[in-house]
Amino acid sequence: MKLHETRWMVDGKPILGTYTGGADRLGDLRLVREAGMNLVIAGEAELDPSRPEGAFCREHGIRVMHHLTHFLYHGIKLREPITADQTTIPLYFARGAAPDRDPGPYVVQLDDEIIHYQWMTEAGLVNCRRGCEGTKAAAHREGVILFWPQACAVEVERVKGSPNLFGYYVLDDSPGDAVSALRALYQTVQKVDPGGRHPVCAGFGDAGSVINLAPGVCDLMLIYWYPVSRAGYERERTAEEVQRMLTAARGRVPGIPFAGVYQAFDGAPADTGQGVPTGEQLREQLEDFVREGACGLVAFISRAGGLPGWADLPELGATLRKANQEILATGELQVRPETEAMRRKRLQPQGHWERPRPVPGVVPAWRVVGPFADSQEQGLDAIFPPDRELDLNALYPVVFGTAGWRRWETTCGVLGLTSLYGEQKGVEKCLAYACCGVTSPRQQAVQMRLGSDDDAWVRLNGKEVYRFVGGRGLDYDQDVVPVTLPAGRSRLEAKIYNRVGMWGLFLRFTDRAGQPAKGLRFDTE
Repeated sequence: MKLHETRWMVDGKPILGTYTGGADRLGDLRLVREAGMNLVIAGEAELDPSRPEGAFCREHGIRVMHHLTHFLYHGIKLREPITADQTTIPLYFARGAAPDRDPGPYVVQLDDEIIHYQWMTEAGLVNCRRGCEGTKAAAHREGVILFWPQACAVEVERVKGSPNLFGYYVLDDSPGDAVSALRALYQTVQKVDPGGRHPVCAGFGDAGSVINLAPGVCDLMLIYWYPVSRAGYERERTAEEVQRMLTAARGRVPGIPFAGVYQAFDGAPADTGQGVPTGEQLREQLEDFVREGACGLVAFISRAGGLPGWADLPELGATLRKANQEILATGELQVRPETEAMRRKRLQPQGHWERPRPVPGVVPAWRVVGPFADSQEQGLDAIFPPDRELDLNALYPVVFGTAGWRRWETTCGVLGLTSLYGEQKGVEKCLAYACCGVTSPRQQAVQMRLGSDDDAWVRLNGKEVYRFVGGRGLDYDQDVVPVTLPAGRSRLEAKIYNRVGMWGLFLRFTDRAGQPAKGLRFDTE
């Protein structure tokens, strides 16, 4: 099956690359060349032909996707909603982040507004001039990650002329509410490096992370998925996850291409006892990405972080080299027919497509507020204002400052609270609330299929119909609850508790036979 052809190819060949990061960077590059790869996600050493790493890349036709992720992962965001006329802008500083006390003036961008300010203190940005450089002063919601365009422009100017440059890597999973910063970063790259020569590329590691995909964010998605869970190796999950993520992504940005990032190299975090997947399992994952229309394939690790990579394991290395040779010679990878289980779960056509088929029955968006700190460790029994009254215009004190109800789209029913709030350690033992409306054309008996990470309850028209207490990871259809939807509009409310690590909610409706419920309409009013 031919890999999808886009303008983002490496010397006319599909992307075949790897993340790097080992101590022996030149040694890693030699392994990259031996494996038939043509791209690395790396830094300025690989871009500079006057340095050994850059000279090696230049000689062997290895291109570089240059990291700009540090312009998003600084840990500074709006502490509360702000109006268009505020001259002091309150900020939240995540762990390790601190104010820059040197006097300005400085330039920061929020959504489409450029703001000049004099200095930054613990109070936030001080002496701000709003709506500068031809932009319009506007209100902005809490939680938005700030973006400083000047420093980014300087870096892009420095690297854009490298003969080794392929493009820019701007997102590596989820720092929090990053759409504003990602759009501003994209605008900065296009201004400094015009002409569309170098794509802006963003990485998305799970369904929830697609929260940060929107028009004007990137040219190319990198989609990565661990095919090993606590249950062991899961044959069908790569194809399932890619289809779900692309359904949401291409609903917002039709036809956006993706490269599949294969993470088959470390089974230890899942504690399955299996260890590292086999060469056959690696080959299956490569085929699964190509079957879903990938324009390239990228390895997750190469001798980084102490985990075994493809370069360390002969069986995986041999599988990888054979696949790369096949693709470089023909532009194709032999793809075996999908399994019966994959066929039953298929949401979208095989290969590349522009716009998604509708997926009935899933909740497409929620109004969400949080995170509230459970200082007494009461879990779902902790009481906060949304427990007493549903006021979508209210503002509440939360972990990061002050928050109101915000509309957030799901990814085929997955609400990724980790991706929305970021700061995994900062939201342990915290709660969030979600609500939406569902309208049924008639009274009907349906099944509500849910998953949660961790504890959660759901109410239908004020009555609790579901409760789960315990720690677990988010998955699809973990629980099935029969409910009756009355004719007309009903209100759904949910409360989700995070014990540790990642958190989120999945919800969809089916008929009593488990088929997607059709004819339902959802709203966030």
